[in-house]
Amino acid sequence: MLSTLPIALLVAVSIGAAATAYVRKVHRYRLEAAAGMRIVAGMRWREFSQLVVEALRERGFEADSQQGTVERGQQADLVLHRDGQTFLLACKQGEQRRITPAAIAEFSRSVRLNGAAGGVMATPGRVDAEARRRAGTIELIDGAALWPMLKPLLPISVRDSVAAESHALSVRYVLSGWLVALAIGAGIGWLVPAGTGAPPSQPPKAPGAPVATEIRPALSNKATENEPALATAPLTEDEQREQVRREISNLPGIDRALWSSRSTLIVYLADDSGADHLRSICTVVERYDDLRASRLQLQPAPGSQRAVRFLQCRAY
Repeated sequence: MLSTLPIALLVAVSIGAAATAYVRKVHRYRLEAAAGMRIVAGMRWREFSQLVVEALRERGFEADSQQGTVERGQQADLVLHRDGQTFLLACKQGEQRRITPAAIAEFSRSVRLNGAAGGVMATPGRVDAEARRRAGTIELIDGAALWPMLKPLLPISVRDSVAAESHALSVRYVLSGWLVALAIGAGIGWLVPAGTGAPPSQPPKAPGAPVATEIRPALSNKATENEPALATAPLTEDEQREQVRREISNLPGIDRALWSSRSTLIVYLADDSGADHLRSICTVVERYDDLRASRLQLQPAPGSQRAVRFLQCRAY
């Protein structure tokens, strides 16, 4: 057992360090992009299209007036100009939006009919592989590629919220990676002696029997030692904010929730049915000691005549 301990530790540390490096250098960007696209996908089409147009200005595009096209929403093709040439822009909103070859064919026809030199199609969703192959003069921008273009244009509070969410998820992935690394190291530490430490006078046993007998307690004990520490670890304040945002976004009558600052939560109402939204919102907020006194900004439903309300569940 003692002779294999350094090997087990080396394996555990190597796996844990590799998992940590991968999450921090590769996977964290993907988590941030996914969180950012969820917020962008929750915007109204007009807000989303204006962000895309603004981002394309950095690449030399200039847009015609959008008046007359806004009412058509996602069916509208916006007109762009660059270097004396005309281009069309299609903004397809929605996190679950999937750009198919049929959508590419329809947009390509519109580009030809308008005599445009090409087109740009942007979506927070994703593009099918076959659609990319058939794109031709259509530039496709989705998900992870769209996030770095829109990120600098979003309010600092939104960027902070996205960064906090991706950081919290990264920490959980790193902890999971180290837990797996410790389990593998423990398995190696117990497996090697089980295969080599039997006295010579003992009769031969069926292959794998000693291994099954000793590996299981080792993994079980390690899991027992590590799991309580992870299960009882308190949530950070940023993790609590993200939990509150998710829970409130899932409440009946709520469209979505977003932290505009560390102390202000904007709640977008989906309807004005007269339901007591405040009571259900406060039930969630008051479960978290650090957030009980947060400021609530209730945004009325689209088309509502009600004014924005600023409330507080608990005073400081």
